[in-house]
Amino acid sequence: MQVLKPALFLAKGTIKSEIKQGVSSLYVADNNKLYVVLRPELDELVVVAVAGHGLYHSRLEIINFAIQHGFHSMRFHTREPELLERALMGLGFKLIEVRRQLIGRDFIYRLDL
Repeated sequence: MQVLKPALFLAKGTIKSEIKQGVSSLYVADNNKLYVVLRPELDELVVVAVAGHGLYHSRLEIINFAIQHGFHSMRFHTREPELLERALMGLGFKLIEVRRQLIGRDFIYRLDL
């Protein structure tokens, strides 16, 4: 969980609890350098947090994981939209919402699979 600390921001306790309860799960990419917290919501796979290195190179691996598990879309939440847009460039992710938070904003993107 320590590697995820910067990505979890103020939600560290909530996400840790969700992982322990099985609501969310921790996915480690094949490169063993990228950690992704995933949460299923009906037929959508939500990427709750990403930390580490290699999202650009692991993006198709994560998308294929979602497809193989029967999800019809993916949703990403981020406080760093420029980094996410660069990592997901060319895949058809669309900004669907911007939420004001206590500190900063949460940018929400969706990809239909």
